[in-house]
Amino acid sequence: MNSIKFNFSHPVSGRARLLQLTPKTNNCRTLAINSKEDNTIEIPVNDCQCGKWKLELSWEYEGRDFSHQEEFEVEN
Repeated sequence: MNSIKFNFSHPVSGRARLLQLTPKTNNCRTLAINSKEDNTIEIPVNDCQCGKWKLELSWEYEGRDFSHQEEFEVEN
């Protein structure tokens, strides 16, 4: 898996956090996200270490705050 892709019905601008769920690690990355014209966001995960991760998206649209969370696993 090289990336996680999302298609929205509206423009999205906010942040994505990648947190590794492996015990005894503090591996965390924060990325700015912006869907631009096509309302699509692609989060690169190709440089994430093997193991379980949690993706947290947060953004604002028309004055309202939104968020999405999901877990995924990176394998060899």
